[in-house]
Amino acid sequence: MMRVPYDSRLQPIDEQLAKLIAERLRISQGTNGYPDKEQFDRWCEEYQVDRHVIASVFAAMNNPRRPPRLPVSPQNLLGIIPVMKKVQSEGITYQVTRMEQYADFSLAYVEIYTDEDTETAELNIQLMLDVEPNEARQIQLHRSQGHTNQSSLVYMVSPKLPDDLNTFSFRLVPNPMPHHPRPPERILNQAVVFGE
Repeated sequence: MMRVPYDSRLQPIDEQLAKLIAERLRISQGTNGYPDKEQFDRWCEEYQVDRHVIASVFAAMNNPRRPPRLPVSPQNLLGIIPVMKKVQSEGITYQVTRMEQYADFSLAYVEIYTDEDTETAELNIQLMLDVEPNEARQIQLHRSQGHTNQSSLVYMVSPKLPDDLNTFSFRLVPNPMPHHPRPPERILNQAVVFGE
């Protein structure tokens, strides 16, 4: 692979970036701290930077020691803890249903849904799970699935959470990593006849 030569004019800028990132990591200690959406949008517009670029930088800084994806297997399951914590806000229901406990991590299951008709409501979820106290835990989205008005998300928390639910609390915090816009929908509703 051909490598593009490093432009020496970038060196002082890159050094400033490295210094600022180190300072931010020192203060935030790698926790999930994001600016609010208004601030985020203002920076994108003011500095003419694509929001996906800035979002990926924040995502990396909020998870600087992202653990490797750990194997999830029923053989490694230590236990399942019912959580059943539910919050309703502005017609949306947020529910943490259970935790699966493994030796080195926990999987937290989150359901988000609305009773609104699928033709009038589509959920675009930009939230990350957080726990308080965080205690330097790393949290990442493990998998997700859903339909227009409901989503199921599974978050991996490492090291694993305590079995006692009274020692910590869950919350969902804004995650600036936006979903890429969908391409235009193409409706295929005409008969197709294959030649004999």
